[in-house]
Amino acid sequence: MNDNLSVICEPGDIQIVDRGFRDVAGVFEQLGFDVKMPGFLKTDAKQLDLDQANDTRMTTKTRWVVESFHSQFKKWRFFSERINQDFLLNIDILVRTLAGSLNKYRSRLFDGKSADDYALANKMLLMKNETSHLQQLISNGDLSLRKNWKNILDIDNNLDFPYLTIDFLREYTCGIYQIKQSSAYAKAHLYDHDGEFQFQLSSSNDSILRCRLHSKHSNKTLYLLLIHFDNHDSHDPIKDHYCQ
Repeated sequence: MNDNLSVICEPGDIQIVDRGFRDVAGVFEQLGFDVKMPGFLKTDAKQLDLDQANDTRMTTKTRWVVESFHSQFKKWRFFSERINQDFLLNIDILVRTLAGSLNKYRSRLFDGKSADDYALANKMLLMKNETSHLQQLISNGDLSLRKNWKNILDIDNNLDFPYLTIDFLREYTCGIYQIKQSSAYAKAHLYDHDGEFQFQLSSSNDSILRCRLHSKHSNKTLYLLLIHFDNHDSHDPIKDHYCQ
């Protein structure tokens, strides 16, 4: 493996990997590579801290091209199912053949060299170092995640939440991955919870919305999502968000 990597990589190159590489991350670092991997929860921790969460988002945002390329492999039945050990000696030839064919005859998934791509990358780097105002309010005790929330069905006036266009959502989420995931995620939540979402407004600030969401990985895990919005700002209607 070391010899093969040295042919296509140089010391200082960034290896963007998933958590499945955790056992060989040290080997990559010994070879002089900079390893970027999604974070792991510490013992008894319920969620990643802010820096770890932002680093993880940066890694997964960058790695989606790799995952998308892998998904093309699974369109062939041989690679979509468990591979018999009899093919192990020739698996590298099969992978190279299919990868070469995809590169030759399929359109490129992502180029990453346009002005918009550079602007998006710079935006992600800036956002990575930003601090959530909502998180600060919660940490300072000025906003409670659990108390002093009113159900939107019980308020006198209708909720005046801003209309969000697809273009705005694409810019806000820095891409299309979350947008593509949202439809299936919402349908699964509605199916499991009698076709309802639970929305509440802060009793002290009616521009802060709270929603209860279950994890798409585990129905036992419940998240509280906060959104700070401004329905008078058509250009930037979502000011902040925080999930715990």
